[in-house]
Amino acid sequence: MTAITTQTAGRIRKIAQRRVRRQDEFTADYLALVVKPGMRTVQIGGSDLGSVCLKRGARHEIIAPIAAIEALQSDCDRRQIPTNALRGGPALRKDEDATPIDLAIIGPEVGFPVMAGNWRHVAAAMRQDGLLILVGADHGSSARLADALMMDPAWVLQERACGDAAVFRKARAVQPGRTMESLTAASRPGRRPRGVRQGPIASLINRFFPGKPEDRLRTAN
Repeated sequence: MTAITTQTAGRIRKIAQRRVRRQDEFTADYLALVVKPGMRTVQIGGSDLGSVCLKRGARHEIIAPIAAIEALQSDCDRRQIPTNALRGGPALRKDEDATPIDLAIIGPEVGFPVMAGNWRHVAAAMRQDGLLILVGADHGSSARLADALMMDPAWVLQERACGDAAVFRKARAVQPGRTMESLTAASRPGRRPRGVRQGPIASLINRFFPGKPEDRLRTAN
């Protein structure tokens, strides 16, 4: 959506409503391409990227504190995006008749213990070939989760999206034991997260020259 202002000369100019993080503008463009009407999408943590899913006609759920849920609601109101398909709470809702999750978004501001705890349930509920948009995959908690995913054969790095987001694809059913093992390894005290590096040259380095055997990057063919 855009805001419209009247200039002193009487001309009307459209001003884009920018997102809180400049990097998210590129990620939002990517989401607009891959999200289709009717998809089930989930986000862990506060982010206005969920508004893109709702605008595209997805059934969107946000797992976050009340303040973050209200912030997403306000962002949608500001952009004039309907929120009748939005729901949220502190944990993933487990409806017996729920369809598998098509796409998940995880923001960089979530602490790793909370991120990992929620991710285990979301990962299990995602369909095969479902996508994870991991924002801030080169630093902090998101980098740790990226490391865990690259240790787990259930996930492959689909592509390095614009901005600071990485896209992972669920290639096979997750094994709870393997998921826990990878998350535990990535959260070891004193372990420096590697994450997914930025740029085309860095992508090649990630693919062909991983830093450690256990961090080997598995990419799609």
